[in-house]
Amino acid sequence: MNIEVVKYELINKLLSTTDESLLEQVMAVFKKSNKKNDAVSVMQYNNELKAAETRIENGKFTAHDDLEVESKEW
Repeated sequence: MNIEVVKYELINKLLSTTDESLLEQVMAVFKKSNKKNDAVSVMQYNNELKAAETRIENGKFTAHDDLEVESKEW
């Protein structure tokens, strides 16, 4: 489904509802989503990148092939 169609349908549903609880739940989802998408600072990004590189250098990672095998066991 086209993203614009989904947005339009959501807008129509939001405008037509009188269920305050539903609207509060939708708002909570948006707030939670926004927190996940908050931008990180350049310093934080660089620190996380350095930490990841260190883990890789120390062999603390899972190879793609190993991960595929592991995920089949879930």
